[in-house]
Amino acid sequence: MRSDNKSISNVQRTGILITLLAAAFITSMSTTVTANMIPNFTAFFGVSSNLAQWLTSGATLISGITIPITAFLIKRVPNKVYFLSSMTAFTVGSLAAVLSVNFPMLLVSRLLQAVGCGMLLSFAQIVLLRIYPKEKHGTIMGAYSMAAMVSSVVGPTYAGLIFDSFGWKGVFVSLFMVGILILIGGIIFMKNITDKEMADLNILYVSLSSFGFVAFLIGVSNISGGFFALKSGGLILAGILLLTVFVILQLKAEKPMLNLRVFRNPGFRIAVILSLCMYLICMGNAMVLPIFSKAIRGFSDTAYGLATIVGSILSVFATLFAGRLYDKVGIKPMFAVGTGLFVVYTVMGFLFSQNTSIIYIAVAFAVQTVAMSTLNSPTTTMALSGLEGKERVDGSAIFNTLRQLSSSLAATLSVLIYTLLGSNITAIHGVFVYFGLVTISIAVAIILYLNGENKK
Repeated sequence: MRSDNKSISNVQRTGILITLLAAAFITSMSTTVTANMIPNFTAFFGVSSNLAQWLTSGATLISGITIPITAFLIKRVPNKVYFLSSMTAFTVGSLAAVLSVNFPMLLVSRLLQAVGCGMLLSFAQIVLLRIYPKEKHGTIMGAYSMAAMVSSVVGPTYAGLIFDSFGWKGVFVSLFMVGILILIGGIIFMKNITDKEMADLNILYVSLSSFGFVAFLIGVSNISGGFFALKSGGLILAGILLLTVFVILQLKAEKPMLNLRVFRNPGFRIAVILSLCMYLICMGNAMVLPIFSKAIRGFSDTAYGLATIVGSILSVFATLFAGRLYDKVGIKPMFAVGTGLFVVYTVMGFLFSQNTSIIYIAVAFAVQTVAMSTLNSPTTTMALSGLEGKERVDGSAIFNTLRQLSSSLAATLSVLIYTLLGSNITAIHGVFVYFGLVTISIAVAIILYLNGENKK
């Protein structure tokens, strides 16, 4: 039975909002908690940094692969059953991580957590946009983005503080305990909000998209061995080919797994481009900044964790403020402020040195997180608020899939660039050259979009 913003009570609406925000926060945070601990896992399990980073990039990859399937599941499975299933996957994965005795077991546990995260991202957006009126979508997506995006920023900070006191297993114990509490909240508050539809899951489509993304990202991670090799360039080309076939079949299909025609909407199109670019910087930063702080400057996990607290707090307020501002004045002011802050952050990164203080690192982190927070919730609202009905389900799945895969690619690329350039201060500067190019792409995309809007 369908509920909407008129038939659902205020108590139910608030309960669903709190439950979904808490779930989005903890599951999204889980994808990045290992970013700050890569040097520790490298030493503890005796694996390379490139392999250890798959605890983060592998989680975001599996989350991204899961999301397209959620478009089918959301249409077929009652909302309450769907939510409890996703949180169960996350919670069981957290418990398995606590019990892990070797690296492969920990990696599998992380991937199970990621399945729960991937299932929740689009689901939360669709339900929240359904139960609140359109004039509040900016504010609600601001709250959602605060939970989903800020949590990924807070993840390394949280992990660093817990790690020094309780070790890496303490991080996963805390995630397990919170997962149990959210499951209880879901049992109490979650309702069936969206209509059930007759949808089919095409195994060919799922296989093409999944194997395409996996092949491409694994190929990128192996590029250090040279492009002209099967495990690098071969996999990259295979991934591109599989994804190309997937896109062609989706555009021709009467019942596509994902309705790619939503890209005809200019607001959705520009929002996807901006989101991809922003996550390349944000998640790349989540990998490289801890490495710079700990491996090059020699600061402890606790010192880095404390350095990021102010930025994390500022990002919460910036995200909520951006959502409210979007409802009042639109997205243009956020375009200017967010892009400008990304430029400032890139310049600050170029100035990193062997003598950089922890305070300077803290300021740089704060600038980057506020830049991301300023643009993230408005772009999410711009992407989805202009879509209706079935298009919103598909649009949300596409938007979150590409964003998660961008996160996985960002984690892989940033560590790869750092490694290829020598794992030193020069390598850090090389990563910020890459960040600068992405920032230029953000500015160009915004300018082209605004020019198109002015001609209407």
